[in-house]
Amino acid sequence: MKLVNLHEVEPEGISHDARIMKRVLLGESDLPGSVRLSHALFKPGQKAVMHSHAGLYEVFYLLNGSGHIIVDGVSHVLEQGSCIRIDPDEQHELINSGDVDMAVLYFGLKVK
Repeated sequence: MKLVNLHEVEPEGISHDARIMKRVLLGESDLPGSVRLSHALFKPGQKAVMHSHAGLYEVFYLLNGSGHIIVDGVSHVLEQGSCIRIDPDEQHELINSGDVDMAVLYFGLKVK
């Protein structure tokens, strides 16, 4: 068992934009086969630029705010409660297009 409190985890920048802050709740050593479970906070206008992951599924759950995600050139609206799975090698960009902070819970799972 492991208990983690979001407010006790030090924030760090995401790899795609160090100004977007995340807090890693569970790391690679905590969940076999996962990359990590993280909470990220996007200020209005911030985005995780277009990228993809080989051999990795990524799941995003929007806790607060609104925005959109572009996946392989197609834009999808995201609102509080939206959940999206990104498959390996899918090009994606996550954008806070709203006027309040967008909080996202996300994790990755490695393909076997």
